[in-house]
Amino acid sequence: MLKKKFAVPFLVLLSVFLVFSYSCKNDAKKYKDLPAELAELNRQIDKRPKDDKLYYKRADYYFNKKEFDNALADILKAIKLNPKESEYNVFLSDIYFVQMKFDDMEETLEKAIAKNPKNNDARMRLAEFYLHFDLFQKCYRVLDEAVSLKPHNPKAHLIRAFALKAEGDTANYLRLLQLTIDQSPTEIQAFLELGWFYQQKLNPIAINYYTNALQVAPRNVIINYNLAKLYQDLEEWDKAEEQYKILLQIKPNYLLASTNYYIQSLHSLGYIKLEHEENYDEAIVYFTKALDIDPFFIRALCNRAFAFIKKGEYKLAEQDLKTCLSTDPHCDVAIELLNDLDKIKAEK
Repeated sequence: MLKKKFAVPFLVLLSVFLVFSYSCKNDAKKYKDLPAELAELNRQIDKRPKDDKLYYKRADYYFNKKEFDNALADILKAIKLNPKESEYNVFLSDIYFVQMKFDDMEETLEKAIAKNPKNNDARMRLAEFYLHFDLFQKCYRVLDEAVSLKPHNPKAHLIRAFALKAEGDTANYLRLLQLTIDQSPTEIQAFLELGWFYQQKLNPIAINYYTNALQVAPRNVIINYNLAKLYQDLEEWDKAEEQYKILLQIKPNYLLASTNYYIQSLHSLGYIKLEHEENYDEAIVYFTKALDIDPFFIRALCNRAFAFIKKGEYKLAEQDLKTCLSTDPHCDVAIELLNDLDKIKAEK
């Protein structure tokens, strides 16, 4: 009787186990070629296909991987499942921006605000959108709404500062940048703007803005470069040299985002050694390092040629100058140095 009683249930359990085992193997095969993070998101979505948050997470994953079509499909699915969530519209607007669907972006942000009138993040995106297209009055209107909802709003003040700068209102541009810093002492962009404004006037007050910014972001390449260049322009050679060397330590592999600053720093160090220390050997070392990265960097070629001339290494100087003229046949400095070189040869 016992055998008869448990015969059918056992077979059922066995079949369930086999199906489960087959399903697990299929899942493992299904996800085996995917990155671990994406595979896990897919597993969760397969288990909970009505969970809008999972589609949002996967959309974010795709967006960060620059797979914008996949990101778009997932965020639209999330919006369909949960049409009241305004943050999904903000995310959708970012996708439309990179896809250059600007009308869709504007409409999507307006929908986000309509869904949640207190969504200041959507307003900031919309204000930046209007600023991008020089629609200043629309930009100011959105910023006014944002500040009325949240008076302590450094992001809104920063966007307004950029709009005022574009319209040529320098006094209020500077005032809003200072207000941004007062409300958010870690706002790097405001420090950079103020530093650059005064740097162009060779006003040493720029040093204060850059040094304050470096307390927040000591490894920021742009801030370090601007400060070094400012010291150089102010003829504070020792400080300039020190600051350039700090920058070179930050990005020793000269990543794409900082390649130009790295090259310019090498060249500037070479220039300081050449013109202000008359240390031609070290100058050549720095110019050569810059040219190793960019072999057709005209100023480095000309300055290295000049250093070679000072050392009496005329053949090397001539090679650099000819390389320079092959890149830019109208380079006045290279032409002048070649003429000088011809005179030196004639005298000898």
